[in-house]
Amino acid sequence: MKKESLKSSISNILKKTYLYRNVYHPYVASQVEASVRRRHSLLLREGATLLYEFIRCCTDMQIPYWLEFGTLLGAYRDGAFIQNDTDLDVGAYLQDARRLNQALTQAGFRLVREFHVVGENGLEQTYEYHELTIDVMYFYEQEGYVWCNGVVLPKITHKLLTAQVTAHWFHPFTLSTMSFLDMQVSIPANTEAHLMEIFGEGYRVYDPNFSGDLNKVYYPRNEKKAIGFYYE
Repeated sequence: MKKESLKSSISNILKKTYLYRNVYHPYVASQVEASVRRRHSLLLREGATLLYEFIRCCTDMQIPYWLEFGTLLGAYRDGAFIQNDTDLDVGAYLQDARRLNQALTQAGFRLVREFHVVGENGLEQTYEYHELTIDVMYFYEQEGYVWCNGVVLPKITHKLLTAQVTAHWFHPFTLSTMSFLDMQVSIPANTEAHLMEIFGEGYRVYDPNFSGDLNKVYYPRNEKKAIGFYYE
């Protein structure tokens, strides 16, 4: 039996034990829930400051950006951060990645994680600012669509690792602005169509059990993979 198969078999056996089902698993679940509550509370208190500083950096360097995914959904639908969200999601163009990194670093943002698609230009970065994080998804055009890459994060993280590649595709879009948290923010001009590509029509009404990502592609590891870096 291969080492990986042996580990999987042992793990499956342990998950059936009384201690795992009634002690360990509930404890881990409660810790995760408490962490989400703390991070969401921090986002409610400091999220506007984080977003303001990010926008200031982009404006000073004339770098296009826009609210994306959960942050765009909350801003457009609710005028607030969505329930249980713990970070900010923004989009930018891949060709601006280097300049954006320089601007954010100079402003006190710290790059804590990034993933590069092996052999391609796909890139995702996460920056930390005063204990909050902002995910920057970098977009590029390909085959008549606009794409951004992400990854399936492994449960065990190291400073260097490989991960499964994901991607979201969109019809091409231009940018517009809206008022959010007492500031003008950039958003895709076709906001409803953009959100529907991600979440479907269900995005219009909050549902705690709703899951979107309708336009998300998962690539097999033997087709594409990403190299990830974690920074202390």
